Amino acid sequence: MLRTYRKSERVMDHPKTRTLYDYWNELRAGRDAPSRSEVDPRRIADTLESMFIFEALAHGQLRFRLAGTALCEMLGMEARGMLAEGVMTDAHAHDITDLAHRTLSGPGVGVMRVRGEDAAGESWTGEILLLPLRSELGDLDRVLGCVAIVGVSRRRRPAAPMRLRCLGSRLLPIETGPGSRRFDPLGAKAGPPPAAGFAEPSANWQGPRRRRTDPPAETPSEPEGPRLTKIEGNPDAPRDPENGKRPKLRIVRD
Repeated sequence: MLRTYRKSERVMDHPKTRTLYDYWNELRAGRDAPSRSEVDPRRIADTLESMFIFEALAHGQLRFRLAGTALCEMLGMEARGMLAEGVMTDAHAHDITDLAHRTLSGPGVGVMRVRGEDAAGESWTGEILLLPLRSELGDLDRVLGCVAIVGVSRRRRPAAPMRLRCLGSRLLPIETGPGSRRFDPLGAKAGPPPAAGFAEPSANWQGPRRRRTDPPAETPSEPEGPRLTKIEGNPDAPRDPENGKRPKLRIVRD
């Protein structure tokens, strides 16, 4: 059952969900949601391992567009490309998709209390935070989120695989200000904006390509535009020998 609380402070207890919410709330600057391209991973480094981004698909489905390494380890599999309900038990699969769709349609802030049992039979509690994001075209079709499990440390982690069940969820209203910035889908007319955050660089329209049978042009032909790129995560990637750290994100871009 979804219940609305007046203050988000009464709902978000975990430091990671609070940190992500505070950053998102600052980033939106009075709007209902910020753009995905505005999100700077460096500003939320402490939450990256547990963070994810859902992408809204046709027929009401949601899939992982990005997933942190700790979340993938908890699930015991690569989350990228997986449907959102994959983090939940079969009996609670609809709970996260229902809350995520309410987060986008509101828009609102979704918070879910969860409990899971890992492969070793140990019980864990935590919470899931869902925050709306706009695409570069202005559509509300992305969800920035975090799965925060209580009691996880370097010495104590859930034994994979673990799935979660919903203990209760809340949808919080988003307050917007009259002087907030409005999203402009056209952007600057002088050229494409520089890539920032989770956005990919775009190329200017160069007109049709010259065919090989055409006479040589007076000016050199333009270089080919960017190709599709896929970045694969490696769950067995070694830690950096200098600082002992491992990659925190697995991301696919197209």
